[in-house]
Amino acid sequence: MKRLIALLLSLMMLIGAVPAMADQVLPSDDVELTFFCGNGDVKFNEVIETLIAKFETEYPMIDVVNVTPTSTSFSEGLKSLDAVGEFPDLMEARDVPMWARAGKIAEVDPELIALVNNPPSFNGKYYCVPSKSDAPLGFFYNKAYFDEKNFEEPKTYQEFLDLCEAIKADGKMAPIVVGAADIWHVGFSWMTWYINYVTNTDPDFVKHLYTGEAKWTDDYVVEAFTKYADIYHKGYVEEGFMSTADSQIASFLVTGKAAMFISGSHMVANIKDADPSFEFGWFPLYNEDGALNTWGGAGLNGWMYSVDCAADEDKLIAAKLWIDFFMRDDNYTYYCTSMSMLPVTNAEVDFGEHVNEMIAVQKASETVEPGWNSKWGENEIPTAFRNFAYKIAQEWATGSKTIEQGLQEMQTEWDVQAQTFNPVTGVGIVVE
Repeated sequence: MKRLIALLLSLMMLIGAVPAMADQVLPSDDVELTFFCGNGDVKFNEVIETLIAKFETEYPMIDVVNVTPTSTSFSEGLKSLDAVGEFPDLMEARDVPMWARAGKIAEVDPELIALVNNPPSFNGKYYCVPSKSDAPLGFFYNKAYFDEKNFEEPKTYQEFLDLCEAIKADGKMAPIVVGAADIWHVGFSWMTWYINYVTNTDPDFVKHLYTGEAKWTDDYVVEAFTKYADIYHKGYVEEGFMSTADSQIASFLVTGKAAMFISGSHMVANIKDADPSFEFGWFPLYNEDGALNTWGGAGLNGWMYSVDCAADEDKLIAAKLWIDFFMRDDNYTYYCTSMSMLPVTNAEVDFGEHVNEMIAVQKASETVEPGWNSKWGENEIPTAFRNFAYKIAQEWATGSKTIEQGLQEMQTEWDVQAQTFNPVTGVGIVVE
């Protein structure tokens, strides 16, 4: 039946009934496309499921099978599938350098790369079609509560601390909610303090870890993560953070359990879904002198397909159709608007006041850089190190480890992992 529908659809294209698709090549037979993406954000899941349903309606000969596991991190889930010989056909692009070096992902068709502006490459090759440019991380807050208490958005780090102390003293709600039950959520706060106080001091910090010119135990790193841990130790974070999931933080905000949380622009939609009438504001975290150093920009994220997919003519056609479909103005505008993501195409996206403020902040920032686990070249971290560091951050928050203990463990682990992966010396790097 699917084959018959596909033939009819092809005939309609030939006679001009569907002019927008008239020049597209379709699979020669029914095809199953295994699909893998991040599943930590409820809104993202909703958007992707909507787009997949629409895609399968437009291309009834293609069956998209979502093989994303629900109980593990993105990287570990993909590694698990690879270990049992079930590496997916089409994937949300993360850890691109690792999978490119492993020979698991294919170079993307130039026609797809041409769909976006200024696409990033790895070793001079394009392995993914970027899907977004990240807006800065920052604190979402309860605007009505701030107005009631005459609290103002902080413009220096000390003002931020004073604000947290005032909310704590008021006693009505916790100053901050953190969804630390999801280890990847720790990255939002980690990245903010890391960029403000580590790479702001040494932009090539990771490179210098490899060369031995920097250590996790250096004084400025100790100071940076002491600031991070103090937010917890001073009682500014809601006490149940280790059992709070990322998916719950919007609810904590709109129900008055917490005044603020830190996250990315995608949370604009999550807050509005939780309570469309809720008034909220947003501000970035400034450092002591009022300077802005923010996370953001386009990176090696988006869509990639496997070498096995590329070797199968019909699967490759299906994967390319998905990427073209996703980047099409109507679908891409829906994605960017729903997720509050900055476009990497010329699509005109009507953002609201919060995202427009984020864009202005990014333009005003002294530095803008991608996440520490999204860099490549000499500043690429070993892929397993990220979650190791976030686990240490959880232990700092609970007080089960001191800053010095945690950073010493991180240095020891770094030294171990750098023995098999060092992009500065070339250890562990396959040169094609």
